Amino acid sequence: MSLIQCVIGTAGHIDHGKTSLVKALTGIDCDRFEEEKRRGITIDIGFARMTFPGGGTAGIVDVPGHQRFIHNMLAGVAGIDLAMLVVAADDAVMPQTVEHLAILEILGVNRGIVVLTKTDLVDEETLELAEMEVGDLVANSHLAGSEIIKCSSVTGEGIDRLRDELERLCSTVVNRRSDRFFRMPVDRVFTIKGHGLVVTGTVSSGGVKPEDRLTLVPGGKVVRARRVQSHGASVDHAGPGTRTAINITGASKGDIERGTVIVHHAIAKTCKQFTAEVVCHSTSPLKIVHGMSYLLHVHTAETLCRVYLASRKSLEPGSRSIAQVRFEGYAHIIHGDKFVLRSSSARHTVGVGVVAEPGGKPLGRRRLNALMEKWSALAGTELADGVRAVTKERPLGYPVSSLMAMFNIIESRVGQIMNQLSGEVSSFEWKGEKYAYITAAADDVMDAITGAVRNFHKKHPALQGIEESSLASSAAPSLTAELAGYWIRRAISSRRIECVGSALRLPGRQVEFSGGNEKLRRSILEAYRAGGLKSPPKTDKVGGMLGIKKSEAQKMIRILNQTGDLVTLAPDYTLHRDTLDSAQKTLVEEIEKAGFVETARYRDLLGVGRKAAIDILEHFDRAGFTMRKNNKRVLASGHDGGKEA
Repeated sequence: MSLIQCVIGTAGHIDHGKTSLVKALTGIDCDRFEEEKRRGITIDIGFARMTFPGGGTAGIVDVPGHQRFIHNMLAGVAGIDLAMLVVAADDAVMPQTVEHLAILEILGVNRGIVVLTKTDLVDEETLELAEMEVGDLVANSHLAGSEIIKCSSVTGEGIDRLRDELERLCSTVVNRRSDRFFRMPVDRVFTIKGHGLVVTGTVSSGGVKPEDRLTLVPGGKVVRARRVQSHGASVDHAGPGTRTAINITGASKGDIERGTVIVHHAIAKTCKQFTAEVVCHSTSPLKIVHGMSYLLHVHTAETLCRVYLASRKSLEPGSRSIAQVRFEGYAHIIHGDKFVLRSSSARHTVGVGVVAEPGGKPLGRRRLNALMEKWSALAGTELADGVRAVTKERPLGYPVSSLMAMFNIIESRVGQIMNQLSGEVSSFEWKGEKYAYITAAADDVMDAITGAVRNFHKKHPALQGIEESSLASSAAPSLTAELAGYWIRRAISSRRIECVGSALRLPGRQVEFSGGNEKLRRSILEAYRAGGLKSPPKTDKVGGMLGIKKSEAQKMIRILNQTGDLVTLAPDYTLHRDTLDSAQKTLVEEIEKAGFVETARYRDLLGVGRKAAIDILEHFDRAGFTMRKNNKRVLASGHDGGKEA
């Protein structure tokens, strides 16, 4: 039996025969609760599997029609592909018929079928009038042109024809993209004795299989999928568009509720606000007012929110605006998610929106309007435009993992988009993370790095070069230290600048000492050469020894550390380069003779104290010249003793 990856959702007013119609089509009674059976009305969403004459199957979500249970209806239709708008022939169009149709339109469900039920209760004239009324209603909606099928769940009239038409429509549904990460909004959670916790929903993207590790959001709890079922049968894989039940371990029933989303860890992000284009629906009896509180419905979740419009005090029915939607708790939301706004009293559906950017900082009107180019790109149909717009926010390094989470796209898809944007956006890897960047911004920062080094040389001709931290703050003040480090190393690899010791300079540039500075340089070097290993001058004492200002002496010591003539091993222990080279030679000779050297042995060979010996050995460790094994030093791999450390 093949599985058509399609979910059909009912819609319509209370007592118009939706549940009876589903039972006539599938043989399954979707009313699960005693109260539903006793009162004869649907309170919560129900689910059924329908088998088509051709052998395929599809899922049906039956939703409540009462105005009080619209929140449950919204949870049910969040993942549907096709709508089945049900209207009773003896009632014709009623308030929730109109509201449910508006909700379907709001959520972008623009394909479906209209069903006139209870035909056994009316005469031909009443049936004809009902058909005309329904036709007028859908004529200006997303379901315009949909076939109207007349049927009776009691007599069976029209049921076969309805089933055939649903099979035809389901077979034309384009499967949702599978090149995205797994994501399933939870609409039911329960326990089964002997099996444990089960969550159900419609897979909105990606796929799930037994033993997958998944994350519950909000909350971040990691769970394992023990078993996966679709329409009551165990499966090895459930893909997008399928009704799915997952038996999970690692969580309790109290950790999950309707509105929780079970996802792949790569997209397990939450936020407390998002920016979107908001539309006040044409059928809304109310305006959407700036700063007003509303009920937000997104996938199967419901929460209170406030809507902050970009440029208006209110939105009239039929008008739209960029807005930021803020809410108290955390929710899992990604780019492109559709949502519904209802009045805080839950009496009216007032609007709809599509998420442009989840998360971010609270934005005032001025900032919202300043970013209109970005919102326009994110609202477009081309994903590449959105990726470019977001990357421009951090043009020298936007984490690819963040792009994957925001747009729910796998890494290979990001690569395809990069190729599509070749010349504008590219990527690099640095310290285990992959980043996207704007190529024009890369050219600018390389010029800024070169210019900052050049300016430093002009201001400080006696210094070998600029320290990395100073260069980063000067050339790329908006970057983190890690990203600045990448671009500085890129400038080095492209030979725009070079590194000498701890200093960064223009290639080939030499320190220029004036007559007085040259004399001071020689005096300090001679003092350290004379001090050797045992008694080199203390940094804060050199000035007094030579009869000069302490600040001038310390400045020259920093310069000589940059040039490599002096090497500071510890705050109070600096050696002349020749002295350190001699200590290195002694170390190599001992290791080549004994295979290793211990601290005590090295101390005796040099004739210094234990602390000085440790400082010298740790310097060679840091330089990658030696390595420590069980309190013994050996030459590091690749070193034969001839390299200066």
